[in-house]
Amino acid sequence: MSAVRKYRLIAGTGLVVVAIRLALRMVSLPRLLSWLTCKPAVEDQDRMAMEDVAYYVERWLALAPYNPKGNCFPRALTLYWFARRAGFPVQFQCGVLKLNESLDGHAWLMLDGREFFEPSPHWRSFTVTVAFPQVPVPLNNQPSDSP
Repeated sequence: MSAVRKYRLIAGTGLVVVAIRLALRMVSLPRLLSWLTCKPAVEDQDRMAMEDVAYYVERWLALAPYNPKGNCFPRALTLYWFARRAGFPVQFQCGVLKLNESLDGHAWLMLDGREFFEPSPHWRSFTVTVAFPQVPVPLNNQPSDSP
């Protein structure tokens, strides 16, 4: 990766993280998700580029944590924005888990029924409460032959 591209990516991921954190304080999650959603681009999906994006998103969130319990919410939303624009038809998911007498939450991305750049298997313990879009788009972006 060239130095110019690297610094553009660092600045771009930082701007999206900040914008999402601000938007989370001003609008509902459904509205924010609709703003962040675009039809996945029909292009070659570059997993290596997404690895770079995920790395820099993690670094930004480590500098300024969103929540003492974790950064999964802004992380998943930021990666959702970048992944959809890179041609990955990911689905944003949130879930809850009852621990003792309290609820814990988590947010992650799915692609074709598998987690997408999720750092741990922690998400498997959660019951999904939000999935957006509700019906995931197939990875191959081909129209279905069925009515």
